[in-house]
Amino acid sequence: MDEKAFNAGIGKRVKDARLLAGLTQEHLARKTGLTRGSITNIECGVQAPPPYRLARIAAALSVAPADLLPPLEPLGHSNDLPADLADAVASVVSAADTMGVRDGQG
Repeated sequence: MDEKAFNAGIGKRVKDARLLAGLTQEHLARKTGLTRGSITNIECGVQAPPPYRLARIAAALSVAPADLLPPLEPLGHSNDLPADLADAVASVVSAADTMGVRDGQG
C-alpha cells in the first residue's frame, strides 16, 4: 500500500465513522477544532491527519484511533510509507497491542 492509498483509506474510514455518528463535516470540524475544508481534504485522502489530529477526530467520533487506520498487508509492514507515517502507524499499532485491540476488536 502506498501513501496515497493509505491516506485514501483513512479518509474513507473517517467519512464512514462520521456518517455512522450522524455528523456533518461542519459539525465534526467544530468538535475537533479543524475547518470543514480540512475534514473534506482528509475524507478525500488529500490531507493525512497527524497522529494528534487523528486522535481528536477519533474521540469526536467515539471510535479508537486505530479504527481510522486502514490495515497494512501484512500488518506491521510499512516499508512503502514515508518514515514519519511508518513511525505513526507503528506507534498506533503498538498502542493497540498494549490495549489488546486489533482491527477494531477489543
